Amino acid sequence: MNENSLQKQLIERAKRLAQAGYSVIPVHGNNAPAEPKRPAVSWRIYQCRLASEAEIERGFINNVTALGIVCGRVSKLLVIDFDDGLRYQRFCRHLPQYADTYTVKTKRGFHLYYRTVEKVPSHQFDGGDIKAERSYVVAPPSVIGDHVYRCARAIAELELDRADVDQILNYFHVNAASVTGARQRINEVKAADFKSLYHRLAARMGRNNALYRVASLANEHNKPIADVERTLLRVHCETPSRPGHKHETWAERWHEGKRTIGSAYRIGRGREDRLSGLPNTVRERLLDAQGSTVTARFLDILNLAGWESESFFTLKDAVKLGQDFGLSRKSVLQALTGDYSSFDGRHIIGRRYVEYLDIGGLKSRKRGRPVELAFQAPSVARLLGVMNVRRSPSDRIGIEDVRSAKAYRVAMHREYIQRLSPKSSLRVLAGRLGLNERTIRRYNRRLQVKVTACVGRLRLTGEALARLPKRGWRARKNTTNGFWLEAGDGSRMPGWRHLGAKLLRAGEAEARICIRQGSVFSLGQEPMPAVQYENVSLRQFSRLLVLRGESAREGGLMRRLGNAMDAARTRASALKYERIQLFFDSVDQRVAEDKVAETISGYLFARDEAGSEVRRPARRGIAYRMLKEHGNGNVYLALRSSYKDVMLSLARHALHAGDADQGLDLLARSLA
Repeated sequence: MNENSLQKQLIERAKRLAQAGYSVIPVHGNNAPAEPKRPAVSWRIYQCRLASEAEIERGFINNVTALGIVCGRVSKLLVIDFDDGLRYQRFCRHLPQYADTYTVKTKRGFHLYYRTVEKVPSHQFDGGDIKAERSYVVAPPSVIGDHVYRCARAIAELELDRADVDQILNYFHVNAASVTGARQRINEVKAADFKSLYHRLAARMGRNNALYRVASLANEHNKPIADVERTLLRVHCETPSRPGHKHETWAERWHEGKRTIGSAYRIGRGREDRLSGLPNTVRERLLDAQGSTVTARFLDILNLAGWESESFFTLKDAVKLGQDFGLSRKSVLQALTGDYSSFDGRHIIGRRYVEYLDIGGLKSRKRGRPVELAFQAPSVARLLGVMNVRRSPSDRIGIEDVRSAKAYRVAMHREYIQRLSPKSSLRVLAGRLGLNERTIRRYNRRLQVKVTACVGRLRLTGEALARLPKRGWRARKNTTNGFWLEAGDGSRMPGWRHLGAKLLRAGEAEARICIRQGSVFSLGQEPMPAVQYENVSLRQFSRLLVLRGESAREGGLMRRLGNAMDAARTRASALKYERIQLFFDSVDQRVAEDKVAETISGYLFARDEAGSEVRRPARRGIAYRMLKEHGNGNVYLALRSSYKDVMLSLARHALHAGDADQGLDLLARSLA
């Protein structure tokens, strides 16, 4: 977008806003890189009145690249400025009635627009700002740096009265004050309390289990891991072990205790005790691992129905709830007890076998059977631990979005595009939902997603020519994978080295190397260019060639990765189980917590004193007893899933996403 067309868009946009009753001002933008958000005119007068059409045209002719809207009573405008997407998602979950308003995507977060006649002072809150009296916001289609302000949700602004304004302000400040007070009370917990708790638990359940429990409690209380290690590691090493435990040196105890504390902080309980918004990482991992939306939809149904985490329910309750939201009885059974109920040997939705159903207020009359199966709604922390993923924002999924698998995937795609306006490839977007690129194109047409192709360019020099691949006898003659050469007259040709040398010999000073990058996807109503050009360095170009398997020096990383995956599949077809070593601090990650003899996807085994193999069902209690009997690290879990296949799949996904460091690390781990 050139400067003249941008200024015309800014002037037209400013005139439309002024006609709608907004006070607008010009903002320097890229015209003043040191202070890009500084007004280009004295704007005090526009806090009292609207700018005229002549004033707008005079203000936007000085090469400004942004416009601002004055907030407060002059425009009857209040804007909530969120500095990050996580804070915005949390607000949408807690106050959904105020989330459906005109929304603008900024570089770091979002702007939510509201119309009100109430006088509200501008101020800050934890994670953003309230823009009202004596303040302004940068509005679309402003350009600051390389970011273009775009409309993320093009709907009318909500009208707020005094009660609505008070409710929003109380959310940011009353809740924040209570959290601050809670943190102050938590910080008053003394280290001696953790020590005494460790001694009481160690006498009952053993040193390692006690250390894990106390470290998890400290994590819930926001205690830094360094303070916990300084407080508990020495006590852990000095506490005598139980009779019959194998001898350990001080260093061995120290390192084992440090690993246990790290495990508690890595997969410990989260700070949310409610299933409030299923994290996107959990949804994506379920879709990728199961190839189905059944479990993810059922978890979102629990959230939409308002069920508390850790609350118990019966199979009859779950079936009725699923049918109310459009999920069939067969799908509910698959999510609770069928093929989609577990992940890596652990149940996704907890279960418990009881003789008398009176758990947390649950009362069910069941006669003729000694036990009854009850299910437990999982918390966010449990889901993160089971799926082994990080906490992430939660996109809003409505009631109509969970009624079918297609509607669910369309909703996930829509919210992801609307929230981030990502720069990505169709392959990555399709892999996120377990689909193919053709289906993603259909989703884009259905949602009217605007796509801007991004092309990186650099000048063709002698040094860049040396990085171009040579055309082999097996290569396709008239194409190269995602990059090409462009002459000064605009003509294109494949990016082979001999063609680049021909251009240099012909004296083409304006010849360039072009490489296709990820496209920008957007749901805003602002016009988007069809193609966006970016300058790339020679180092970036070389790295892209390596990832796409076209570098002559690297020999084709992606081709080697594909060959390694084919070989691993051939080996896995002959293998039945994958052996995984167990430790005290890894049992809860690997082994299910059922209280009945049930093996999901493997078994436990160890070697006795005579060297014979001892096999037991893959249950958590049995795993702890075998570790105490045979020693920490001398018990193994045999799983039917192949570790190498999982690592290779993750490596391929990371490399396609452009994360070369993580992809190479996963590839090395899979081939080790």
